[in-house]
Amino acid sequence: MNDQNSNEELKATWKSTVEFLKLYVENFRLLSTEKMTILMSKGALAGIVAMLALIAFFFISMGLVYLLGEVLPIMWAFIIMGGVYILLAILALLFRRQLFVDPIARFLSKLFLDAPESETHKKL
Repeated sequence: MNDQNSNEELKATWKSTVEFLKLYVENFRLLSTEKMTILMSKGALAGIVAMLALIAFFFISMGLVYLLGEVLPIMWAFIIMGGVYILLAILALLFRRQLFVDPIARFLSKLFLDAPESETHKKL
């Protein structure tokens, strides 16, 4: 009689453990989907903003070139504008860690390493 009760308790415990693991896997799938959705939407938004900023910089550059063309030969105005962009590229390379690496690492660590409860409280 005692063996039968312990077998039933063991079966019930095993069934509860299997159910817990199924729920744990389902929770992991849902959290992964949520986090990948956030990551992909932020990436798409960054891409769109980058494209629009590139177009804006192009028109601003052309405006500045024609403005400089009023006082300098147009060839020198284009060369000066090209130099400004080379200077900006050098600055971006020098400060790439502060401008690009650290913010991306901070975003990804907050996204993937924070507890789910803190995300719920942030949204409320």
